[in-house]
Amino acid sequence: MRESRHLGQIARLFSQPISKVRQTLRQLREAGMLPGKSGGDLQPHHLVDVVLGLTSDGIQASPAHVRALRRLPLRDADLPGTAGEMLRAVIETMPRSPVLGDLDLDDGRMFIADNSIALECLSLSGKRSVVRYGDINGPTSRIHQFQLNDVRELATIVETFNETGKTASFRAA
Repeated sequence: MRESRHLGQIARLFSQPISKVRQTLRQLREAGMLPGKSGGDLQPHHLVDVVLGLTSDGIQASPAHVRALRRLPLRDADLPGTAGEMLRAVIETMPRSPVLGDLDLDDGRMFIADNSIALECLSLSGKRSVVRYGDINGPTSRIHQFQLNDVRELATIVETFNETGKTASFRAA
């Protein structure tokens, strides 16, 4: 069963094996976190769960992992109060503008562990800025790193597909 029209693009952008992406999307779909039987109808707001789900160490545990990460509280800065709200704001903002609050998201990175998330980018004043969510003692598990430009590209691909019904690869062919 095909889990998403964007399966290959997600695997490429986040440097994940396609089998792990497929199984993670299936687990999230079965938990009611992603739409439909085939999961091919991803919307930009579903990407929060997809990105967080890919950081789970166990595929079966990915729905619980996503729920826990989404609730991580903000520790500093002037951004949304939970990690899920922050990632949703990043996904909604990035295709149109690289600025969220006083942060320049271009070339930024996100570090995700089981108990914390850090968003690292430049502030508008040009200084390095790190926004942290979750445990103040830092990560206690393996850290997954994502480039924010990869999140931007995936959001643009999903948005474009939903508007036109075709991905860039279909148009190029």
